[in-house]
Amino acid sequence: MAKDRKDLDVLLGEPKRAIRSLAVPLSVSYLITQVNMFVDSVWTTSLGSNVASAIATITPIYWMIMAGGTGLGVGASSTIAYRLGQRNNQKANELAANALFLGLVVSVFASVIVFFAVDPVITLMGAGDIRSECNDYVMPYILMSWILILNGIVSGLLRAEGAGRKSMIVLALTAIFNMILDPVLIYGMGLGIYGAAWATSLAALAATVLGLLWYALDKMQLRLGRDSFVITKSNMMEVLQVGAPKTAESLVNNTTNILQRIFIIMGAGTIGVMLYNLPWRFVGLAVVPIEALGAAVIPVCSAAIGQRRYDKMFEGMRYSAKLALTILVGMSVFLFIFAEPLMSLFTYSDSMLEQKDMLVWTLRVYCLLIPPYGFYILGSSMLQALKRSLLATEIMMAWGVLKLILFFIACHYSFEAIIYALVFMHFLSGSVMMTVAFRTARSKAREAGVLSSV
Repeated sequence: MAKDRKDLDVLLGEPKRAIRSLAVPLSVSYLITQVNMFVDSVWTTSLGSNVASAIATITPIYWMIMAGGTGLGVGASSTIAYRLGQRNNQKANELAANALFLGLVVSVFASVIVFFAVDPVITLMGAGDIRSECNDYVMPYILMSWILILNGIVSGLLRAEGAGRKSMIVLALTAIFNMILDPVLIYGMGLGIYGAAWATSLAALAATVLGLLWYALDKMQLRLGRDSFVITKSNMMEVLQVGAPKTAESLVNNTTNILQRIFIIMGAGTIGVMLYNLPWRFVGLAVVPIEALGAAVIPVCSAAIGQRRYDKMFEGMRYSAKLALTILVGMSVFLFIFAEPLMSLFTYSDSMLEQKDMLVWTLRVYCLLIPPYGFYILGSSMLQALKRSLLATEIMMAWGVLKLILFFIACHYSFEAIIYALVFMHFLSGSVMMTVAFRTARSKAREAGVLSSV
């Protein structure tokens, strides 16, 4: 128990140390998750370009299911940390229980909606030639949506009390189990793309059970006993105040990703989706430390606000921004230099080898958008810590609409024009999100009457 209490004390203490204590283990777990995505891609691309294109095409639907868990996890992390900063532990316990309850409710709706929407979405994207592969890949996620969503919530609960290492274990085990199950189900059992999706779902199940077991055995600061399951509208709304806009932001982003595939297919065919998506794996890898920083900023800054220590809130925001800039520039330079050998990982089959030059070019252009993309992620997390998630969602909606307009124009020229449009949009969104985040923080401090002290 002393170790668990120490985690909470660090969270409520010096912000730079608190951010590092959360961000470092989260970076490790996110890195393992990204490695898992790479391994997943390597296993599935060996099944041919049709399978690779199907996964790239239908992946936004998977992320739309995950959006529920991500949003509720962020909502739980922000609101619970805020209550812990106020030393209101009973309220924090109730919010944790309400987040889990909301996760189960959301999963039911998500499964039903996706089940009926998947075929029309495939038709809308013009991907009918890979419909069978798309359906095979998405079906396990529909059946297991409840565990995918709970996985994100449990990780958020652990972050809320500063238990970065335990959160790391949950996320890392999900990825490690998936890497183990992939070859077994895809090739050993001959399930192909269907097995890849089941590997992801079963891995999430195993890791989530471990996380819930820590709470069942009373190993954490938060308590999930009978007295915590006070399921009320006010408790749910407190979690949803942050979680709902975050979920909406993820849904808007993934809906935009689905719609933009229409224009990519118009400009380059279904193979264009793969050309767009595979190099993006490396962009995802490059921003892993920033996602970890953002996940750490939320509970640290929320707890500081609960303590009415706005000086600590600003210190955490500024520290994370400076650290992010150094990391993002370094990652961009690295990926630009090593783009060709890195893309070789995906081009060992005949059907993929002929696409290598375009894959390398796409990755090198993506290097330009990595810094602004990272700042977009960090700025959004700052707004969630400030309980201004709706602002982040509004920025995302405006960004999504403008991006689709530019993609529509660009697809009439070339695939390259689409990529250039994407770079421009990320510079715009990153600068806007960070500006709004810091202005909102100053406004919040001014409203509290403490701006002169920060």
